[in-house]
Amino acid sequence: MSETSDTAEKATPAADVDERDDLPGVIVTLGELPAGAIVNEGALARMFGRCVANVKRAIRRGELPPATRLFGQNTWTAGAILAHVNKRLDMALRESERMARKFSELRP
Repeated sequence: MSETSDTAEKATPAADVDERDDLPGVIVTLGELPAGAIVNEGALARMFGRCVANVKRAIRRGELPPATRLFGQNTWTAGAILAHVNKRLDMALRESERMARKFSELRP
């Protein structure tokens, strides 16, 4: 294959996701997968329109849960990723509510 066709093939999965989603930044693919679906780094990177290195950095920052190795690849279940994101959202909500209470106590 030529370099041009390789590039086109690599761009196709992300383009498919963008065409399906109604709004930029909205990732429906992950939410539509069954909770037990196995997702590897490459697939996750394509879903989010990022490279695999960005996925690895997101894991280090705690934005994604730690992966498990399966057939030599880092993998998750779709349910584990969504559960991790939901847990982080709950924590952010509690922190926001805590800060709002603190600010209201400090007001004269």
